[in-house]
Amino acid sequence: MKEYNILIVEDDLMIGHLLQKILLREEYKVCWKTDSKEVLDVIHKIDLVIMDVMLPGEDGYQITKKIKNLGLNIPIIFLSARQDIDSKLQGLAVGEDYMIKPFDPRELLLRMKKMLENQYGTFTQIKHLYIDADLTRVFNKNLTNEVSFTSIERKIFFYLYDNRDRILTKEHFFNYLWPLDDRNQNIINVHMKKIRTKINDINGEIIQNIYGEGYRLNTYIKK
Repeated sequence: MKEYNILIVEDDLMIGHLLQKILLREEYKVCWKTDSKEVLDVIHKIDLVIMDVMLPGEDGYQITKKIKNLGLNIPIIFLSARQDIDSKLQGLAVGEDYMIKPFDPRELLLRMKKMLENQYGTFTQIKHLYIDADLTRVFNKNLTNEVSFTSIERKIFFYLYDNRDRILTKEHFFNYLWPLDDRNQNIINVHMKKIRTKINDINGEIIQNIYGEGYRLNTYIKK
């Protein structure tokens, strides 16, 4: 299961400790900040934010706008004591959800779960990679760091993934990718090297070169 990184931005120590305890119990990774000063320093490692509205310095709406202006598509749930409709509408305009304090932890967890599933899909983890086979997306170490494959690199990676733990020969790749083209025997090696570089697999632990046979994507890697 993917260990999501959740950022709590909350200056009320009692609520902050409660949220931290709830999320850790659910096996989330938790980062807690009490004001806006350090949020942008950690936001690139975060998968979802639980954001208070009334904070010292910049309020939750202002911080959220800064996050969005960075081009980061990170779900943000506002958790606020403000119950007026204008506050709710403002929160929903800049973030993804708005809950009122006091809150039921079960409702918060369910909303988070659905939001994370909708945002990131269902992942398979192989070492430091998170792989969404349905959307053919691969993330490196965290869900804000998507691997930027070319079209052919993506096809090769997911051909390996669909046949994981099996050896695929160069003939397999040629028949799948270029059945009618002339066969440059070195082209597979070139693409594999680029893919390994992009997924931080220089030593070939994930995509292994089986000498004299072909390549295999390993799902179990000894530590």
